[in-house]
Amino acid sequence: MGNNKDKKEDLNQFFTQSELTGEELSQMYKALALQKHIDEIKTVDIEGGYKTVRRKIAGKNVKLGKTKYWLYLAACIVVLLLINSVVLIYNYVDSLQNKKPLYTEVVSAPGLVSKFELPDKSIVWLNSGSRLRFPSQFETSSRKVELVGEAFFDVETNKDSPFIVSTSSGFEIQAHGTSFNVNTTEQLVEAVLVEGELYVTDIHTFNQKIRPDEGLVFDIRDRSYKLRKVDTDEKTAWKDGKIIFRNASLSEMFERLSRRYNVDIILHDENKLAQNYYSRVTFTNETIYQIFSYLQMAAPIEWKVTEPTQNTNSTLMKQKIDVWFK
Repeated sequence: MGNNKDKKEDLNQFFTQSELTGEELSQMYKALALQKHIDEIKTVDIEGGYKTVRRKIAGKNVKLGKTKYWLYLAACIVVLLLINSVVLIYNYVDSLQNKKPLYTEVVSAPGLVSKFELPDKSIVWLNSGSRLRFPSQFETSSRKVELVGEAFFDVETNKDSPFIVSTSSGFEIQAHGTSFNVNTTEQLVEAVLVEGELYVTDIHTFNQKIRPDEGLVFDIRDRSYKLRKVDTDEKTAWKDGKIIFRNASLSEMFERLSRRYNVDIILHDENKLAQNYYSRVTFTNETIYQIFSYLQMAAPIEWKVTEPTQNTNSTLMKQKIDVWFK
């Protein structure tokens, strides 16, 4: 295990490079105090003491049979206790050094947008029904979070520690000091850059750089992607309580409205008529019923609302809106 000087230097380095809680420091001091007592015990000459007792016993002509056995056993127990105590101390220190970080998971309630701060002071807006998992303290080499759903990130600049958004599909979006939006579904991964620089990679060989005002949409099913100029206000307005559509198809509108208002919108379009209609509109405080009334003026559609029913576990199903073309 090395000499005392090496141990002291290792411990000094551990204290200066580690961030411990008050409880952990208290436990550490107790361990060091125990180590001091052990060192004092180790200075005791067990073998010499044993020989001295043996000489005294021999001088009194006492038989050594059982006495010799018990003295030997006591010496073995002391040695084993010394070894065990040292092992416990070093295992404790090692567990503190290699302690797994605690994780926090934030879930944005359906129909709501959540805003919060990460350990590195970066700001996150989490869209309705989305969740973000992150450590209580980031590593020095990188800042990694796990996203399911949609989030907007305003990342603190740190060139030595890239900010990484990991998705369940295996994609990672890497930034340093950047403002960007990430939207993930079972079929697609979309990254939109407002400011800074982004790199999108996956577990295979895909690696694409994104510049400001660009958006990348990757189709997971056939591994195809599109990189194009986008209206970043349209893609990120949701964090400010707005929904902006700029030449958006009806199917895209229904997908975003479904998430924003926590409803299931079912489009019945056997003749593929929806692809002929695009919208340019901004919604702020309108209800979902008002929005469909406006859409009905612009496109030949009919819609019907099905009120939510109660599940067997006493929870409510989502409200459903069926849409048909006339």
